Amino acid sequence: MKPIFTKELWDAYVEKVEEDFELKTYPQFDPYFNFPKDKDRLLALLSDPSMKRMKNYNFTPLVKILQKTPRYKWQEDMDNPDGGEYDLETKIRPISFASHFDTYIYGFYAFAINNAYQEYIHERGFQEVVLAYRSDLDGKCNIQFAKEAFDQVKKAYSENGECSVIALDIKGYFDNIDHAILKKMWCKVIDQDDLPLDQYKVFRSLTKYSYVNYTSLLKHFKIDLKKIEKEQQKKFKGQKITPKGYQSLLDLIPNEYNGASFHDKIEILRKRKLLTVNSLFDKDQKKWALKKSGIPQGSSMSALLSNIYLTEFDKKIHKKGIKEGFVYRRYCDDLLVICKPDQVNNLKDYLMDLILHEYKLTIQDRKTDVIDFKASLNGQIRSYKREFDEQTKTFVSLPNDVRNFKNLQYLGFEFNGKNIYIRPGSLSRYFRKMKARIVKTVSMAYSSNSKSDTIFKQQIYSRYSHIGKRNFLSYANNASMKYYANSAGDLKDGMDSPSIKRQLASHMRILQQEIEKTSEQRAEQKGVKKIGV
Repeated sequence: MKPIFTKELWDAYVEKVEEDFELKTYPQFDPYFNFPKDKDRLLALLSDPSMKRMKNYNFTPLVKILQKTPRYKWQEDMDNPDGGEYDLETKIRPISFASHFDTYIYGFYAFAINNAYQEYIHERGFQEVVLAYRSDLDGKCNIQFAKEAFDQVKKAYSENGECSVIALDIKGYFDNIDHAILKKMWCKVIDQDDLPLDQYKVFRSLTKYSYVNYTSLLKHFKIDLKKIEKEQQKKFKGQKITPKGYQSLLDLIPNEYNGASFHDKIEILRKRKLLTVNSLFDKDQKKWALKKSGIPQGSSMSALLSNIYLTEFDKKIHKKGIKEGFVYRRYCDDLLVICKPDQVNNLKDYLMDLILHEYKLTIQDRKTDVIDFKASLNGQIRSYKREFDEQTKTFVSLPNDVRNFKNLQYLGFEFNGKNIYIRPGSLSRYFRKMKARIVKTVSMAYSSNSKSDTIFKQQIYSRYSHIGKRNFLSYANNASMKYYANSAGDLKDGMDSPSIKRQLASHMRILQQEIEKTSEQRAEQKGVKKIGV
């Protein structure tokens, strides 16, 4: 079998990367890779017709970082089924960074195989089902995907006088992708009986992968990045750009531990047991064994493979939907079904059984939401929650009472049958970040190192107001409009939502008040006159 490489694919990939290239400087074990300058090195590896170079190539261990995202969620009171409260919880998501060079290897294969995947789903007619990680969506984003789903709800309600929405979430999707099934689906998408050698090498690198925990590495070798940064700032004082003082994390490990070479330093990570392989402990064999499931979350290939893995599942549910009159959509690990109320429990059970027995994935009843759209007591369409019955394992309809109102949440938006909102949790996160940025900016203005007696607000406004071109507020503002121009200048549908406009109306006033208040507090703490804002 031939490698996937062609000159046409390579030229298209180069054009895509170089269109808005920025040097990636995230922490990894290799130096930064300047693609426009050094791409011939990558070309030599990918274009080898014998594939020997790929066969002998060793992928660098991943660097794993735990990304923490605070968010408000409803916390149930386990002692009181009717009790609970909204509280702050932290979602921890492991993100694995490939080396700077490997990132472009994955990028090329993701680019090439995604073309094959998109051809596959278009030829079989279920392209409207899969919403994430595609390049053929005509510039659409979550605003259009959510609007289309809400419009489908309105359509189903107008045709039947009621409808229901099932929102399901796959538990630990990336961690539970079965390697054998993944390989089978990958072969199906590229129309091969087996993976060609170069693609198999990529497959193995993402299933039999090794990684180093970033925090553990710094802690183990007592590496103080803040201290290094301060030393660099002193050394290059007055210059526009201050270099980090290192490119590779291996630069921070003293040579005297095990030598200066790349191999020597990777070996010390192995000896110190900082290098972890995707494995688990086999209790029966009483030894560690390679896991037969799980891919790292964070690489461009991983995103694509999350689509490829459920290719046949998506096709099957789409066909069933056409036959039985329901709508199915999937955004990575989030599944959405818009159906008739009497279809809810049978469909829920069918989806859970199919994905468990054929794809070895789990959907939890407790993580599933069912929302009924029906007429309220005053005759208007409203959204009502369903209650899960532990004994019957079914979702039970509730009276159309105000106590049972519950909005449908989808892709960062909420819908109650009439109005569309930005999720309150998203707004809360925005305001927390905004306040933290203001505190930092004001603190810098009042510090002894400050060269000005003014608080510079431009960066704050750029990040946390509608003035910024690409931030949460500009995105939310776009969503509120009937039409808006995206970053490419194309006109796109918005939500046409007065409710979102009302949610955003006071953000500038709050931002300015927060700057004033924080400045006054800092001046009082410092015992100085309040500086200009």
